[in-house]
Amino acid sequence: MSSSHHPGPTLPTPVRSAADAVRLLLLAVTHPLEAETLCFLLDDDGNGVAGIITVVSGTTNPEALLDVVELIGRVGSGVPDATALVVATVRPSQGLLPGDVDLWLEASDLALAHGIELREWFIISPTGVFCPRDMLCEPERWPRPFPGDQGDQ
Repeated sequence: MSSSHHPGPTLPTPVRSAADAVRLLLLAVTHPLEAETLCFLLDDDGNGVAGIITVVSGTTNPEALLDVVELIGRVGSGVPDATALVVATVRPSQGLLPGDVDLWLEASDLALAHGIELREWFIISPTGVFCPRDMLCEPERWPRPFPGDQGDQ
C-alpha cells in the first residue's frame, strides 16, 4: 500500500495591479468575444472576495455598465471585506466610445455611493484592452506595490 501526498488547495494570487486584473479577466472572457460585462470585488490586500467573477451576458448598451456597477456595489456594501471593484466591458466590434469618460465618472460615483472604490474599468475589444480613465489622464487607483511584490513586471 502506497501513500501519496496531495498538497492542499492553493490560494489565488492577489490582484494588485492593472496587469494582474487583465490577466485574470482574459481567462474569464468568452471566446470568440461576446458583449458581456465581467466584474469582481477585492479586499484591501487585493484578494478576491469570495473568489467569484460575475459575468453579465448581453451588455450591448454601453450604459449597462452603470446597472452592473449599481448591482455589484449594493452587494459589495454588505460584504465587510469588499473595498474595491474591478469591471471589464467586452465590446466585440468596437473599442473606446466618445461617452466612455462620462460613464467612468458616473460608475465611479455609483460605486463610491456604496462605499466601494471602482478600482478600474477595462474595455476589452479585438484591438486591445483600454481604460477610459486614461483619457482623463487620471492616475491609477491601484495601491503602491507591497514589499516583495513584482508589480507589473
